[in-house]
Amino acid sequence: MTPMLNIPSVAICIPTYNQAQYLIESVTSACRQTYPNVEVWVSDDHSTDETPQVMEQLCQQFPQVHYYQQPKNMGIAGNNSWLMSQPKTDFIVRLDSDDALMPNYVEKLVSLLQKYPEAGYAHTAIQEMDEYGNHHSIGRVVRKKEFQNSDDALMAAVTGYRVAANIIMFRTKALQELRYYENGPEYVEDYDLSVRIADAGYGNVYADEILAKYRVWTDVKKTRSKRKHLQLKGYIRIFEESFLPAFQRRGWDTKVLDQQRRKMAIIHSAYCFLPIFNQQERAELVSLLKQLGDSPVLQLRIFALSLGFAPLFEWQHHTELKLKGFVKDWLSKLKSMTAVKVAG
Repeated sequence: MTPMLNIPSVAICIPTYNQAQYLIESVTSACRQTYPNVEVWVSDDHSTDETPQVMEQLCQQFPQVHYYQQPKNMGIAGNNSWLMSQPKTDFIVRLDSDDALMPNYVEKLVSLLQKYPEAGYAHTAIQEMDEYGNHHSIGRVVRKKEFQNSDDALMAAVTGYRVAANIIMFRTKALQELRYYENGPEYVEDYDLSVRIADAGYGNVYADEILAKYRVWTDVKKTRSKRKHLQLKGYIRIFEESFLPAFQRRGWDTKVLDQQRRKMAIIHSAYCFLPIFNQQERAELVSLLKQLGDSPVLQLRIFALSLGFAPLFEWQHHTELKLKGFVKDWLSKLKSMTAVKVAG
């Protein structure tokens, strides 16, 4: 694609693996942006389905698409790092192959990143959809300011990955400084990257407008045990290798990190006693929970769970999440109503 003078270039990077049924929607949404200077990159992590055939058709339809099939499976982090290091553009969008962008996604976020040059990435509100494409909830981040500086972003990240969904536009310079996902933990590599971006001095900017569609899977009963192992190992690495050095460099009190680790261990404990795990897997998960954040409360919780109280604790956690979601939705609607009233 011929570069356009004075118009920042954007690459939409779509990593994929065995999701041929969603690629047409994802790639098409990337190619039909209102922004004029966009190229699209797709890296197939050695899929075994019809992905190559689908991509052959899409490449014929859209000349701005660059497609590459990996000779062997590299895993999520490896495929992402390779893919996002290929374009030589000013900005890079990370879009999973089962998600999609609204036509003005790139146009809106390029404008925001130009407005805030100290922002390392931009994110938006999203429309959730299930595996069949049915629309469900709206995902938003409840915060007062459009721009969040690096220190505020770092502190906010302690309680979790602070985006509505992992559909992000990055400033390429920030990714290059941090070497993308290199040596990051599996499964929670995006959370880790957001922490490292904040530690490097970059803030982030948020558009409270629905500019993307994010697929939420409902077949939770098919969750693989390996996934929970990777998640807990990832959290341990993030706190020990990303958060702790960042706090120490700033002279911040690290007690808040210890408190959050204990809290997270308690939250995840109920899931580790679901019937999908065998005895050996459960023992490994309990060991990881203690590494994440051991405490008398956790030990008491594990004892209660071993007696068969897992469904009760799981119900309690889901109820708390629903309540938080209700509050977020209410605050979001209140904010929208206030904005309309002011505009009127």
